[in-house]
Amino acid sequence: MKISVAGHHYSISDRTKTYVAEELEELEKFFSPIIDAHLTITEESKQHKVDLVVNVQAHTLKSSGEGEKVYHAIDQSLKRMTSQLGRLHDKQRGHRAENHLKESAEG
Repeated sequence: MKISVAGHHYSISDRTKTYVAEELEELEKFFSPIIDAHLTITEESKQHKVDLVVNVQAHTLKSSGEGEKVYHAIDQSLKRMTSQLGRLHDKQRGHRAENHLKESAEG
């Protein structure tokens, strides 16, 4: 998975990059393969906003998080992305199961 981290009015430390990379690798537990992920951190008047965009097969998923502390905003965004990836995985798995049951009943 290709990971990119950018800051807008915020300088990103190596510690933050490492934290984001480790957490994004955990997303592959919920959906695989993830093609790439792009995280942008914006700071405006002591408020941090995190936007996360993840590309998977034929889908682009987006989530965001806000908070006074940057790690809280990152965690919030990752939690929302985890939920989206889980729903997408369940939806695709259920769709395949329906097709398999239809083929078995017809044959």
